[in-house]
Amino acid sequence: MDWTEALIIVAVACGAYLIGSFPSAYLIGKHRSGLDIRTAGEGNVGARNVFHEVGKGWGVAVWALDLGKGVAVAIPLANGPIWRLAVAVVFLILGHAYPIWLGFIGGKGLAAAGGFTAALMPFAAAMAGAACGLVWLVTRKFLPTVITVVILTFALAPFTGVRWGIMAVALGGFLLTAAKRIIDEPRMRRIEAETGWDRSGGGTG
Repeated sequence: MDWTEALIIVAVACGAYLIGSFPSAYLIGKHRSGLDIRTAGEGNVGARNVFHEVGKGWGVAVWALDLGKGVAVAIPLANGPIWRLAVAVVFLILGHAYPIWLGFIGGKGLAAAGGFTAALMPFAAAMAGAACGLVWLVTRKFLPTVITVVILTFALAPFTGVRWGIMAVALGGFLLTAAKRIIDEPRMRRIEAETGWDRSGGGTG
């Protein structure tokens, strides 16, 4: 590895981390309701918690901002080497999950991973998004909606010309969010017990 390649790796990693670490859920929670979203509701620094604890519109705003983080990281690298995308998605999720600005307590990064994936697989994501909207209208639940859009995006991607390497990198981002969920589980259980969070339906009692 020459110095140029090493510098590119460092630049991609630092840039993706900084973009990922932008604490949209925390900032909106703090400035709109005076809440520290890290200790409110389910304790997750993400759109769903803001949706229930601050307001539906603000939850959608956080989702859009976090989605935009993934898009902002993926677009400049979309036509470059796969390894740059791999480095980028790892540090994007790390930035969201462990932001330096919040004492390294962040969210899982689902929306950021979704934005990253949508930027690389736009046609598949658009078709999956339509189905996702229907699932949301029927269930009004985040989990089945997210699962539907992720599965459909990857199922449709090969039919829209997406390379397997791109799919593998995007899938890696979602696997990182799953790992963060497992890591966060004890802390979230503790906070949910304190706040009265209803895990099945969302929101505090």
